[in-house]
Amino acid sequence: MFTFVQRMCVFAAAGVGLFAQSTPVVPASDARTSGMIGIVAGQNARLNALNVGVPSVATPANAVACTATLTFWDGGGTLLKSLTVAVPAGKNMYLDLFGEADLALGVLDRREIRGTITLPPAPVSTTSTLPTPCKIIGSLELIDVSTNKTLVVVGVGHDLPSAVTVTATP
Repeated sequence: MFTFVQRMCVFAAAGVGLFAQSTPVVPASDARTSGMIGIVAGQNARLNALNVGVPSVATPANAVACTATLTFWDGGGTLLKSLTVAVPAGKNMYLDLFGEADLALGVLDRREIRGTITLPPAPVSTTSTLPTPCKIIGSLELIDVSTNKTLVVVGVGHDLPSAVTVTATP
């Protein structure tokens, strides 16, 4: 009987060890991109993030602000400019990329750019009520510096594949 109990303990310990080696998957962030757009000297690009969450009329303090990272990339995948913002419900935040000041574009220069908006993974709730997910609508504007008029607007709605972080438990 004692030998049987010893063997059961060994198998139980081995099973716990195998369970500890499992690799839980961490939720991936939500990332969206615009298409490519060209920018020249005399133009600026503005990446907009609108939090369409509606603040509660009864309790406006309960309105959810969404954290988002606004980023500009060039056609070669080089990070040009980035900013993390907290976008209040029903409001807009933006990041500007200045053709001359940020990119040092000359008269004959042109640069292909795109904008991305990344939301962090939703927190895992330990209560029975689930947190309200953030809903951000993005757009990328190209603006003429001399007139301050918007020349073109591109949506930021194409899903980016995201790498899933996997952690091993010892």
